[in-house]
Amino acid sequence: MAKILLTTPPWQPFHTLQVLFPDIPPLGLQILAGVLRAAGHEARIADVQHLRPLHPDFLRAIDEFKPDIIGFSNSELPNAPMVMQVAREVKRLYPGVKLLAGGQAPSFRPELFLGPAGPFDAVALYEAEGTVVSLVEALLSGAPLGGLQGCAWRAADGTLKRSAVERVVCDLDKQPMPYWEGSLKSSAFSKGYFAALETSRGCPFRCTFCSIPGYYGAPRYKSARRILEELRALKAIGVTEFSINDDSFATRPKIVREILETMLRERLNLRFGVQIRADIIAAHPDLIELSARAGLFLAVVGFEGYTSTVQKESDKGNSALINREASEILRRNGVAVYGTHIFGGPQSGLKDSLATFFYGRLNSDIFRMTIYTPVPGSRLYDELAGSSQLNSENPADFYEGKYLIKDAHNPLVVQLSYYLLLALHYALPDTLLKLFHRDEVIRCFMRRAYRGAVYFVLGQALSFLKPGPGKA
Repeated sequence: MAKILLTTPPWQPFHTLQVLFPDIPPLGLQILAGVLRAAGHEARIADVQHLRPLHPDFLRAIDEFKPDIIGFSNSELPNAPMVMQVAREVKRLYPGVKLLAGGQAPSFRPELFLGPAGPFDAVALYEAEGTVVSLVEALLSGAPLGGLQGCAWRAADGTLKRSAVERVVCDLDKQPMPYWEGSLKSSAFSKGYFAALETSRGCPFRCTFCSIPGYYGAPRYKSARRILEELRALKAIGVTEFSINDDSFATRPKIVREILETMLRERLNLRFGVQIRADIIAAHPDLIELSARAGLFLAVVGFEGYTSTVQKESDKGNSALINREASEILRRNGVAVYGTHIFGGPQSGLKDSLATFFYGRLNSDIFRMTIYTPVPGSRLYDELAGSSQLNSENPADFYEGKYLIKDAHNPLVVQLSYYLLLALHYALPDTLLKLFHRDEVIRCFMRRAYRGAVYFVLGQALSFLKPGPGKA
């Protein structure tokens, strides 16, 4: 039996989403912990995404548990330098512990984690439910990794090796229940715990900036029976709120309707948030009304932009009309609208960016805008990296606050324009007044947004004084 400690990346100033969504637990690690425990191993989760790097609580968790293996989750590329810095220090303090990395960044860029300066013993590629048990057992016994599926490692001669079969796709209905103990957080708007739920994996759409199709491949779905089984189990342990972590909720309206109707019939009284496309909302207003009655209180909607240029560049398939209609449907049902938007892009000009800013603020209760970023695994990244059109390959630069595309735009001008518009957004009276909004959800998220903005600005200022990992 192996003892495995699974951990998240630590908090960093650019993690504004972690400030906005502090109660969402690490679902991926909960799923892996459930798989490992079902196989007879002892697994625990050290969720440090809201703690500074190498926080005493993290080191205390290692000292008390004495793991054989520590698995680091790393989905976002800009986390990679800090994850490696923490892993190197862990290796120095606990030389006998094996280190494993997994998630999108290690899957798309394993050379970062397994290069000469990389502290990791192996990388779990793509979805790890079907491979993590064999990988953990091989690391524990010292057996060669060459015959395993779904992993990468550094050979004795220093070269990077990958399994012949890199992707092992699991049946979502047949996986053990996630291991929730010790990693749930308090609900923000009720007395109880907040959980994360997965009803599907992958996405049938191919937006240019999104890495999800490249990571998961073809979309797969849990059955209504399995989803309801998890909801009942969460209810039994005191969960009152949850987020559906699907990258696009309600791509199967019939199944979603069955789940919502059952939630109402059984009076589960659970409140929840979703990520959902504007065109799905516009096409199924009755489903939104049913969702609101079942407990939907927040919808994260990728509006992206309001001109044909932005929509074509992102290949989203929306329009200004669809975006406006989706916002109206959500608000009519009392659902807070968290609108996400992209800024800049090779084809976008000042008119497009100003339209995004103006109409995005009108359509959103909580407005978010990030620079158009070529995330590894996305169509955009593959096209630009393949033609040497990236301004940087430094992982630390991929945090959606830098313009990384080599084109006619001046990157500094794009970035300055972006930050000036954000500063204007936070300074405008209608934004400030939302700090005292009558809707508790909007009020709470706006206060979190201001806090995240302050942390981000302070972090940027400090980065000039003290370069972080990957900047030296």
